Amino acid sequence: MMGKRLWAAILAGTLISIGGLARAESYDWKTIPFEGGGFVDGFLYHPKSPGILYARTDVGGMYRFDFARKSWVPLMDGFGRDDWDCFGIMTMAVDPNNPDRLYATCGLYLSDRVPDGAVVRSEDQGATWQVTRLPGIKLGGNAMGRGTGERLQVDPTDGDTVWLGTNQDGLWVSHDRGRSFTRSAYAQKSVTTVLISGQTLYIGSGEVGEGLFRSSDGGKTFAAVPGSPKMIPHQIAMGQDGTLYVTFSDNLGPHGVTGGAVWKLKGDTWTDITPAKPSKGTPFGYSGLDLQNGWLVVSTSDRYSGSGDDLYVSRDGGGHWTPVGPQASHDVAGHPWLIDYMGGDDKDAVARKHMGHWMDAVKINPFNPKELLYGTGYGVWMTENLDALGGEHKVEFAFANNNLEETVILGLESPPAGPKVLMAAGDVAGSAFTDLTKTPSHGLFSPTNKTNQSVAFAARKPNIIVRSVDAEDGHGYISTDGAETWAALNPPPPLATTDWHNHRAGKLVISSEGKNLVWVPENEGAWYSGDLGKTWALSTGWPKPERGQEAIADPVNDAVFYAFDHHTGRVLVSHDSGASFAPLYTLAADEGQLRAVPGSEGDLWLAAGSALYHRQTPIVGVDAAWQVTFGKAAPDHDYPAVFLWGQVKGEEGLWRSDDAGVSWTRINDDAHRFGRMRAIAGDPREYGTLYISPDGRGTIVGRMK
Repeated sequence: MMGKRLWAAILAGTLISIGGLARAESYDWKTIPFEGGGFVDGFLYHPKSPGILYARTDVGGMYRFDFARKSWVPLMDGFGRDDWDCFGIMTMAVDPNNPDRLYATCGLYLSDRVPDGAVVRSEDQGATWQVTRLPGIKLGGNAMGRGTGERLQVDPTDGDTVWLGTNQDGLWVSHDRGRSFTRSAYAQKSVTTVLISGQTLYIGSGEVGEGLFRSSDGGKTFAAVPGSPKMIPHQIAMGQDGTLYVTFSDNLGPHGVTGGAVWKLKGDTWTDITPAKPSKGTPFGYSGLDLQNGWLVVSTSDRYSGSGDDLYVSRDGGGHWTPVGPQASHDVAGHPWLIDYMGGDDKDAVARKHMGHWMDAVKINPFNPKELLYGTGYGVWMTENLDALGGEHKVEFAFANNNLEETVILGLESPPAGPKVLMAAGDVAGSAFTDLTKTPSHGLFSPTNKTNQSVAFAARKPNIIVRSVDAEDGHGYISTDGAETWAALNPPPPLATTDWHNHRAGKLVISSEGKNLVWVPENEGAWYSGDLGKTWALSTGWPKPERGQEAIADPVNDAVFYAFDHHTGRVLVSHDSGASFAPLYTLAADEGQLRAVPGSEGDLWLAAGSALYHRQTPIVGVDAAWQVTFGKAAPDHDYPAVFLWGQVKGEEGLWRSDDAGVSWTRINDDAHRFGRMRAIAGDPREYGTLYISPDGRGTIVGRMK
């Protein structure tokens, strides 16, 4: 076993600085406001300084709330591609005695294929960060149990001491404010929550049946708390009299929960104070918890039947409870997508209606007990009149998601006419944007509660748009009026099933004149149709089927499609509307994103990871290319502007070339690196404008200042 001193030396040696500016053309980057779409799984008010509130998300990074503007400020945009996992925040912490000091973790998944986890720390409320990687330790910001916590805590009596609970590597402690960590004596592998009270530490075990643990000697020794319920502690709070309150579930959540309870511990006595009991017919657990100024609030977890999930509030330590849901009103005005999303009659509709679903995060403002906010699987609700609970008036919730864009974009396009941006999104369908300054009121993709895998337009008739959908009763749609109305497409045989979990929609593309379709379902071959989906046939010459494959349409010739086979490095072409594909040329590349230049037949670029190719020629000076796209040509230039997410002469960034790759200008700076891009799209109507969709950050527009 590796000794503590050696671990400390290794961890201390992995310090990386984040922050500061690099040379860049001056660009302004702003979020395009869809406002919602992802799991907000934690909130944190500073306990001693008013006006400081943070939110964490499972895949979209961390935010600070601007109370004056009632808007969220993203805090992780300075992290680049190598630190893309810092958009998965498993837990966060503040120093109770220093309002500027902030901590969080980096890490999305627990697989060996992802980067090791990290602890990041800030001395300026998240404006800049420093990173300490944790060799061999994986942290799951998007893993099961991400709604529990907080697992990261600063000792209130010693700001240099920071405790970190991990998913599968036990409990760690730092005595130098997060610069290095050593493993503690806590023997369990999984930690769900940590609470510090003087020399006493309470630790929630994420291992089923282990319950709550305690150390009474500052973390030197740990033992199970006698009488602890043998479930998983999700969250903990302590009253001024030393009473401990704990929410329990039989699973980590946010799904798969079938039982749970709320207990309090006074001295050595446990008392069950569960407000509503789960049953065989209505299974659920408990997760969210907060205690402020005598107000105790808990949230149910995974209650998909009955009235759905709810909050319960007690003013007497759990002796009596009042449910919030029956008295709550939710203002969805200005969010048409949310109206559609919360409606519906599918099997999950109960969870979305009323209060929402995945309500693991709930907090009361310690300086204003009227203010409560809670997270859901699609965003944040906030009330400023919690004191109305139990009275005659409604507890009024506003959708407090302004500039908190956790939408995961899977497809992004900017047509030459009609909507400015088309975005296909995970979980919340997507939309066509005609106004980049406000949430779209029309052009919504539906069903709004489904994942859209792709969106594409006909290059010469851009009002014809198609999209692919993971859904039980509809896998693709077509619009002939610029996304105003949609008609269902008959899918190819692999998708003619209601079992969409095992038959994902994959990528759908339409030819330049809008007459031909090529559809590549996930892990399937390519299928083509010359009658807009009435009939389908399997393409020949297609590469070995696997996830993520796509065809692209030539922007001029209606009969031509292209694809890239990363196994052979061959660019493939179809001259017969997708019926057959044959090699066009071969490149020294084993990965790649293939794109066609608008307005030109056969003009192809490939972002091939380690190189950028224009047709068969590698672009000199480009060391890495991960995404390429095209926008309106520069004044006095004929060739479209080329945008690149990659490395030019060793420098990572977003780049623009106005001369077909001869020279490049970096258009972002080190404060706007945005992790990892899922998609980029140049604007064909406005020179210099680029749309980007980083992991879990929605869609952002960059314009020259």
